[in-house]
Amino acid sequence: MIGIVLGLFALVCFVTTFDYSRGRTPETKSQLVADVLTATRSGECGGDDTEIASRYLPLGMAQAEAEQVINTIEIVPPKPWFWQPQIENATTWTGETLEALRTIKTTAFGRQALRLHLTFGEGKLRRLAAEVVCRFD
Repeated sequence: MIGIVLGLFALVCFVTTFDYSRGRTPETKSQLVADVLTATRSGECGGDDTEIASRYLPLGMAQAEAEQVINTIEIVPPKPWFWQPQIENATTWTGETLEALRTIKTTAFGRQALRLHLTFGEGKLRRLAAEVVCRFD
């Protein structure tokens, strides 16, 4: 009986530790987010994801279409029982440059966000840069 109780306790501790430290893979309808999460290992920050983003935001794309793609970047955060997921989604315009920050993964210790820099000219996408950044709380 003591062995069963200790075994269950160890299992609960393992699951809780895994959930707390790594989080769960978020659900998303955005193929861009799914591809970035597949290419980005857990804890990897500062990675250049321009190649992946350019598949969904090719140069020459109309500004309205690019904004629509960015607006579809979202995740369904995990529903843990002992920490509150933090979601950070922001869009900032500076002249003809758009910077979008979208949370793609959240854990109890922080979150990973996809930062996109898009520069437009004559209503078309001229330059694109994308990276995964980490925010620690």
